[in-house]
Amino acid sequence: MDLYQTSLENLQALTLNIKDEFFTYDLKNIPLLEGVNTLLNTIDAKGLKLTQKGFLPTKVVKSIVEVASTTADERFLKYQTRFYEEEHFSASLVRMVAEVLKLVRVQKGKLLLTKKGSQFLTLNKHQQYIILLNIMFGINLGYFDGHQEALCVHNSSLIMLQLLRDKSRDFRSVDVYSVILLESYPAVEDDIELLELYDYADKDQFEIYVSIAELRLFERLFLPLGLVEMQKAKTYMEDGKYAKSELLDHLIEEKNVINKELLFTKKTIKEFQDTIRTKNLEIDLFEETLFLFAQFADVPTPPADAVVESLMQKHAVIGTLRADYEKIYRQLIESVLTTYEEFTQLDTVGAKREDLVEEYMQMIDSFAVLVQTPKPFTTVQRLQIVPMFIFDILKLRYDIDYTQEDFILILKEKLDEEFAMDVGNLMLLLEQLQKDAKKLKKNKPNFLQGVKEFIQNYFMIVLELRSRSL
Repeated sequence: MDLYQTSLENLQALTLNIKDEFFTYDLKNIPLLEGVNTLLNTIDAKGLKLTQKGFLPTKVVKSIVEVASTTADERFLKYQTRFYEEEHFSASLVRMVAEVLKLVRVQKGKLLLTKKGSQFLTLNKHQQYIILLNIMFGINLGYFDGHQEALCVHNSSLIMLQLLRDKSRDFRSVDVYSVILLESYPAVEDDIELLELYDYADKDQFEIYVSIAELRLFERLFLPLGLVEMQKAKTYMEDGKYAKSELLDHLIEEKNVINKELLFTKKTIKEFQDTIRTKNLEIDLFEETLFLFAQFADVPTPPADAVVESLMQKHAVIGTLRADYEKIYRQLIESVLTTYEEFTQLDTVGAKREDLVEEYMQMIDSFAVLVQTPKPFTTVQRLQIVPMFIFDILKLRYDIDYTQEDFILILKEKLDEEFAMDVGNLMLLLEQLQKDAKKLKKNKPNFLQGVKEFIQNYFMIVLELRSRSL
């Protein structure tokens, strides 16, 4: 089996499934790819004569450094005018990769191109890249820095890469990525605690992990492969910041792709309404959906079966009709959880994507339309139950009773001022809507805007509760 096919299968075994679109993506300025090709193309039939100490000649090193240096190398390059292999990581890495892949071999003081090396040069860039990607996850990058072995860093490389893929292209420091990694995969912390402290002064194990991870994963694995971009070269006074590259988006799928069809939109809500109408189900879609958002804002999250059963207590039905109720409730729960997964990415779970705010506002608009009735007074009546969903969670989760005189003050002390203000604002908005509804016989733009603000405030609160519990 050829080197490319073997590499592709190895990556699949590591659950890195390469997207079809990668093979049509324009691969440009991939440092390691350019560097390896530069080295191999430098070797003619007679071979490349090495220095007396067995290093690449300075002319070749210079040509490799010019194409294979990463943003992280810039802090060193500007101080160097010599091009010795042992002084340039990019040249050392290129040679190591070529030798590990057996693309080259040393004989009598010369670097010779092997049969595999010749075959490598005949492959297209995408096939070459797959080979390099595969081998880089097996190379001991600790060889270049002399620090402790730190298997926890090496073993988290694939997890960290997937985490990067699932994030937006915002620039973050490695300590931020590492915190998210531990939140997503707590078991990694057990391995981090085994790190030794001897060569890191006053740092704790987490800081050691971050330090080694930045060097071995971000600077020496992800950057050479073009999988991340660096905002600017790291300095001794400022941390480096990294974001996934466009290439990474085209290379592998998100681990947990959000099913957009399940998000609450005008279309989704209409489909639920049509089902309720067609099957003659007595379901208040607005009230029961917002109830579900409150239920699943809490942790431990109640089992779906228990929530469905509590909702079914309102319906004395059996047989096929009962099955219809249970089915739509389970579909609603699935949409609620998917919507939470989408919009809590603004904080704890992950990063915002470009269209997230627009999706969020479309959802708010859809629920605002759903709750509206021809008469403002009836609309407000439907809204009055909504704060109770939050109050019940606050009572169960935080033992905070909304009937207490200093309710908002207690919220501020037990949670925080911003959350307390959101809850207080929800109550004030409802009070104002009640006053306006007494004066109005039909809907007015200001009243409908107030309804929208009330619903938006409700979702701000439940999303905050959900984020706190993750």
